[in-house]
Amino acid sequence: MSTQIKFWFTLFCLFCGLSAFAQNTTNNTTTLKGTWSYSVPDVPDGYEKGTIEFKQVEDKLTATLKNVNGTYTLRDIKRDNQQFTSTFYVDGSEVGIKFSPQTDKITGIVKVEGYELPITLTPVKE
Repeated sequence: MSTQIKFWFTLFCLFCGLSAFAQNTTNNTTTLKGTWSYSVPDVPDGYEKGTIEFKQVEDKLTATLKNVNGTYTLRDIKRDNQQFTSTFYVDGSEVGIKFSPQTDKITGIVKVEGYELPITLTPVKE
């Protein structure tokens, strides 16, 4: 094979690979837009349910969690394959959250003060 043919073949493969990666990335992040209703069992009153609104801010995914006790910002949401992680503070305690989007809901685990609690999010119909 000539050098020129190898060059064009390599360039074609690179282009195809990048296109597939871009489509995959776009599909994965679209599930984390908008407002979702959440529920966490076995937590103090006022924290067991509320909403989380996901949005892109300057190419970073952020979220605002609201419940009857206040509003909390999830910053620096990290993504590892299909799982997302973040931390935020509630009344001085660090709260960690790990979640995985699915077709019609998001499930995950909330970690606070040594406890691991399940969390479920469902899209809010507007």
